[in-house]
Amino acid sequence: MKDLAIIILNYNSFDDTSREVSKLLDEGCIETSIYIVDNHSDDKDRIAEFARQKKINCIISNQNGGYAYGNNLAIKQAISDGKKYFLLLNPDIDINISSIEGLYNDLQNQSELGVIGPRICYRNNSNKIYSDGGLLFPEKGFMGGHVNFNIDASDVQMPSYNYEIDYVDGSAIMFRKEVLDDIGFMNESFFMYYEESEWCLRIKRKTNWKLAVNTNILAFNTYSDKGSFYEYYMTRNRFWLCRMYNGNVKFVRKERWKLAKNALKNNQLSLAKAYIKGIYKGLYSTL
Repeated sequence: MKDLAIIILNYNSFDDTSREVSKLLDEGCIETSIYIVDNHSDDKDRIAEFARQKKINCIISNQNGGYAYGNNLAIKQAISDGKKYFLLLNPDIDINISSIEGLYNDLQNQSELGVIGPRICYRNNSNKIYSDGGLLFPEKGFMGGHVNFNIDASDVQMPSYNYEIDYVDGSAIMFRKEVLDDIGFMNESFFMYYEESEWCLRIKRKTNWKLAVNTNILAFNTYSDKGSFYEYYMTRNRFWLCRMYNGNVKFVRKERWKLAKNALKNNQLSLAKAYIKGIYKGLYSTL
């Protein structure tokens, strides 16, 4: 897998990032395959020193440009290094090198497959599925969902490859360079959330590349509570997706206003402000 770049985006997550990198190196991953990008976080000096010690690639961004911006920096560097395949990993993801090799072999062996991901389960409950692939519902203002979300794996019967998806979750997504050649990079304007969704929508609508989740390959994530930061970008970016791909703006506007009113009623002022700002920016800001 010398032509594979494993890209980990760090933002104040040194403990998770260093854990993930150390685990992969201990399992025999090639140092030159790993790229850490620091999105101008408080950890940047520690990350740079860690990368130097481990002899892995490290990119220190001079700004926090969000998920797509940071990953695009590493992808472009990896392309200049001759890489042809790319795996984007969130720092909290737990995946072993044999699983990465399995995804890589999927792209090697299936010429029509452009993007592949693993089944994602929970690190604190490895039998419960988080995602067997992402779903989008344009009629509901591009509300998102996941195949088999929160269902025990023992209760699920799935084919080895699930192609009935709208996107591969961006916390663990592998793709080939030819997809970038055809469709371009992820949209950096989104900053956080829905970047991989929009990118996969572009792929599905404008190319013949297939997307899939290999349900026999596992990765594990951690669930984190969502707050105002999350709700602002989820609100704004759903409107943006509706404007770009003819989604139901009325649905998401009604849903988000209801959430804003409930937040005000419960004296959750920061949360209410996030919803209202997200609605305004989503409807009126330039894409």
